[in-house]
Order: sequence, then structure tokens, then C-alpha cells
Amino acid sequence: MYERPFPPQQPSPQGPPPPHPYQPHPYQGAPQPYQGAPQPSQGAPHPYAPQPAAQSPYAPPAAAARIPDEARPLRRWGALLLDGLLALTAAYVALNSADHAGLPALQTCYAVAGAGFGLSFLNQVLLTRIAGASLGKFAVRTRVIRETDASRPRLPRLFRRWLGGYLFIVVWIIAACFELEDDPEDFCGVRLVRYKDLRALVPAYGR
Repeated sequence: MYERPFPPQQPSPQGPPPPHPYQPHPYQGAPQPYQGAPQPSQGAPHPYAPQPAAQSPYAPPAAAARIPDEARPLRRWGALLLDGLLALTAAYVALNSADHAGLPALQTCYAVAGAGFGLSFLNQVLLTRIAGASLGKFAVRTRVIRETDASRPRLPRLFRRWLGGYLFIVVWIIAACFELEDDPEDFCGVRLVRYKDLRALVPAYGR
């Protein structure tokens, strides 16, 4: 028996049938010719990434901050005397004003204490934070810096130093009377230095 040949199929005039909606694209999932190699995940290091160079044990140590030497006692005492005179002047003005106003004794004490301590706070805390020194320290050409990095102290440190300054003055006087070898260290980590020395060692101070 002979097989009956099938007639050749004629192409449809309407063109090829549309692709099936769920049929995957022939290039989907296959790597593109110019896509490049897949990148490693962000968590794992690349095997060919350059590694940071290990620090040599013979490398020179980092340069320490240059801290000026503390000002001489004559300058420190001069600044302290001028700042104290300013506070006493404010207290004296408040006392005269209270007497002329006829205030009671208790209110007069409040006015005198408020004027003296208030001016002292503005002078030695706020002004020192803004300008680097109080009026008395400006007069003797000195500045207040931190002992560790020669930067300008911030308000909390200056406030603690202002509160404990009265006790520190007493300890300082005792050390001077007994001629101790070293002056007592400042308990807040600040130092009074000459402005000339500070500008020579730390040109960027106050910028």
C-alpha cells in the first residue's frame, strides 16, 4: 500500500499566529551577550578586590597636638585680679542702688549677690566661650584652651570651672604659701596660655 502524501500547507494570509500569552520569551533567563559577569553580593567581598594595606609596624606615629605652655603665674594672677575687680564693681553698684531705693536688707543681699555673680558668669563663662577669654584675660593677652587638644572649651566645662573656681583659688593660695614644687592641676582640664604662643603653635585657633 502506498501512503497518501499530504498536500503542502499554504501560509496563512494573516501572518504567523500570535505567541501564546504564557509562553516564555526565547531569550528570557539566558545571559545577554553584553550583560557581563554577575556581580557578587554586597555582603561577600569580591575575590579580586584590592585589599587594604596593612599598617607597617615601623611607620612613624601620628603627630601629637601641639599644646602651648601655661602662662606664667604673674599673668594668671593679673587676669584673676581684673576679673574679680569687675565682679566687685558690679556688686558695689548694686549695693548703692539698693541703698538709694531703700530696699530691705535681704533684698539688698540678693541684689548684690546677683550683680556680682551674674557679671562673673557672663564674663568668665559666656564671654570665654564666645571669644576664648574673659575681660581680665584679654587685658593680659591670654586665652583659655583645653589641655588635650588646645581647642576652645565648651559651656559645660567652663561652667564647672566657674563654680569650682573659688575652691581652686583657695588651693592655689595654699600651694603658693607652702612653696610647693608644682601648682595644682586644673580639675576641668583647661589651661591659661599666652595668646602669642597659641597663635604660633595653633594658627587655626578660633576659626
